Order: sequence, then structure tokens, then C-alpha cells
Amino acid sequence: MAQIDFILTGYEHGGTTLLSELFRANGFESGFEVGVLLGERPSDLRQNTDFWNLLLPGWNISEQIREQAVSGDFQDFYDTICEASFPDHSGAFFDKTPRYMSALGQCMSRGPFIAKAVVIHRDPRAVFLSQARKLEPDLHVIAAVEKRFDMLRELYVHYFIGSVAHLTNPRVLFVPFEELVSREDTWLKNIGNFATGEPFVKRRGNSRFDNVTSSGMDPGKVVEFDRLLPVALQRRILDGTRLAAPFFAGPVERAQYGDLWQETITAARARLAAFGLPATGTSVNGTYFEPLTYLIRYPDVLKTGADPVEHFRRHGRREGRIPA
Repeated sequence: MAQIDFILTGYEHGGTTLLSELFRANGFESGFEVGVLLGERPSDLRQNTDFWNLLLPGWNISEQIREQAVSGDFQDFYDTICEASFPDHSGAFFDKTPRYMSALGQCMSRGPFIAKAVVIHRDPRAVFLSQARKLEPDLHVIAAVEKRFDMLRELYVHYFIGSVAHLTNPRVLFVPFEELVSREDTWLKNIGNFATGEPFVKRRGNSRFDNVTSSGMDPGKVVEFDRLLPVALQRRILDGTRLAAPFFAGPVERAQYGDLWQETITAARARLAAFGLPATGTSVNGTYFEPLTYLIRYPDVLKTGADPVEHFRRHGRREGRIPA
């Protein structure tokens, strides 16, 4: 039986490949992105064409193995692809998929055999810059960010909301990209102790992926946005994503833009206390539900004073609201 121990997730182009290379250097293995936990069952992967099509080249498996993998439950899925792709690997495996960050608790609930998750997060200015370059390679970076601004803002906040309820979850480690690069030794200890009980060792040699360009950390990547984006555009990005201020790189920015987050989390925690609700890990008529995530995602519900569980049961499901 292949043992999937970890979910590795984070912002697209935000450091997840670097994180996966650190795990590989310390005895773990994985193919490319999986995405299977985004569905209620492995067979749902057929409808998620991006991940379905990536599975064959990303894990170097055959069509027959792919079909076999999605015919059972989640444990069967991982057993099948891991054993087919890495028949000689006797250690643990991980599933690195950035999109899991947008529904972290729900994804973990679908794989109870998954011990822990690591979330790498990054300042929105860096994420905007990196994603805009990828999406609009023919445009100057400023024009690319401007063109894609609304989409990038929505995506950044969406991923934040999908994971932030787990900031205090002992099974989840949040890793700031900026600190991983600038304080590598400290974070190798933190990540390793979280994952295995022993500090991780540094990577040796180059990555198998093009977007990790060397075996060392590059501090220049941390502040590249400061060189390429004008101050006014940086401020616009920070203001547009201010709900996600805990993920901003600098303490000054976190303090300057943190008012919305502090107001939201204070009110949401008070609501949970009033109704005796946990932050995460509950169920509403068989649907995985996160009361804290629901209140953060829907400020209109937070303002009403309603019990979030009852609101979802009576109104939210019918209105198509996301439960976690």
C-alpha cells in the first residue's frame, strides 16, 4: 500500500514546486499535480479535464492505470498511481496541488489517511506579478497585472479564505515563502520537525522542474515586485486583497492593511462562541461544513447574527453557497 502522508498546497506560482522539491530531498516522492481531492470521489476527476489530462504525463502512467485508479476510493486511487509511477520507492508520498488551498479542509476530509498539510503562502504583489507574467507573456508586466487585476484579486482572496480557518490547526503548517527564502535554515527545521520529527536537509542538485532554477534559495525573488511594480500599483494590490493581510510579507503592510481582517475574524469568532460551534470539521446533512470559513466568505451572513450552520441548512445550500 502506498502511503500518502501529506498535501502540499499554496498559491499558483507561489512556491509549491520549491516546497515539493524540499520534500523530495528528504525522502518523499510524488508526480505532478493530482487534483483528485477536489471531487467527491475519484471518478469525478474525469470531469476536471485539466487534471485528468495532466495525470498521464505528470505521473508517467498508462491510460489503463488511470482508469483503474479512478474506479475505487481515494486510498485505491493513490495506491494505484504511486505504485505504478514509483514502484521502487519505499518511503512516503505527497500530493502537491495548489488548488487544494482554496478548499483545504474539505480536501483533507476526503482523505482521512492524510496525516498533515503544508500551505506555502506568498505576498499578493509577488503572486500577481508571477501569474500575470504566465497569463500574458507578450505584455509588459505592469500592463499584464493591470489587465488581469480583478481576476487575480478574486483568486488570491479565494485561496486565502479556503485555507485561513486552519491557521491554528495542528495538522496544518503555514509557510511564508519570504521567510523560507530568507531564513532557510530555520524553516528547514520547522518543516522537517512538522513532517518527520527531524529537521529537513537542504536540496542538492537542480530540480526536475524548470521553475525551480537552482539548488539554493534566491532572496532576489522575494522583493522582485518592488523593482518591477510601481508603488501605486502595489498599494492597489494590497488594498484589493486586504482581507488576506495575514499573508502580506512585511509587518508594516500587515498592520497598515489589517483592519478588515481583524474586524472579520473578531466578529466571526464571537459568532462561533455564541452558538458553540467549532471553526472547522463539522457536517450539515452529510456535507462537510466549516462555520468559520462560511462566515469569512460571506460577510452578509456574518452581519445578520445568524447561526452559520442553520443559515447554510435553510438558505445557503439552496442559494449555491460554498460550505467550506
